[in-house]
Amino acid sequence: MSDDEGCARRALLRGAGAVVVGAGTLGLAACGSSQKGKSGVTAADQLPQPVGREDLTILGRLLDLERRTVAAYTAGMPLLPKPEAKTARQFLFEELQHTGELLSLIKTAGGDDPPRRASYDLGHPRDDKQVLALLHTLERAQIAAYLHAIPRLKPGPVRAAATTILASDAQHIAILRLAQGLEPAPSPFVTAAE
Repeated sequence: MSDDEGCARRALLRGAGAVVVGAGTLGLAACGSSQKGKSGVTAADQLPQPVGREDLTILGRLLDLERRTVAAYTAGMPLLPKPEAKTARQFLFEELQHTGELLSLIKTAGGDDPPRRASYDLGHPRDDKQVLALLHTLERAQIAAYLHAIPRLKPGPVRAAATTILASDAQHIAILRLAQGLEPAPSPFVTAAE
């Protein structure tokens, strides 16, 4: 086998790996989806009362991480080339949905909207490579936070909503890795470690 054939085979396998990861993540995302289905019920509609104080604290921390990532996508998009900016715009939309879902869970459980920070320290990215690296870092931090939070959340609908957000963030990080020239899925498992 020539070097060209080996390179082509590796590229094909990397592409297939991305498809498998994407399909698996989409399948996981379908479980407990935060969007209203045929019955019109969301995770917030299914919350048993009361949700514990610890759950509200965890949800508040996750919301703060989501807001920071929203700020990074918003600030970084102008530095990205057109194709990456289009993808970032879609990811921003999804991150805004995540903040809305978390805020809805907090309010439905009787909690208060955690105050927004006036600003977030995002560093000073100057080009598309630095923006992609920042977004990659933030998505990875979110994945780590969700992996830590999900087993600690008590109500099933809250865990399901958090798992759906985790699956979405796993998709984001695979695409961000690909945009940086990295393998989209370095492991078959979502671990936040690379």
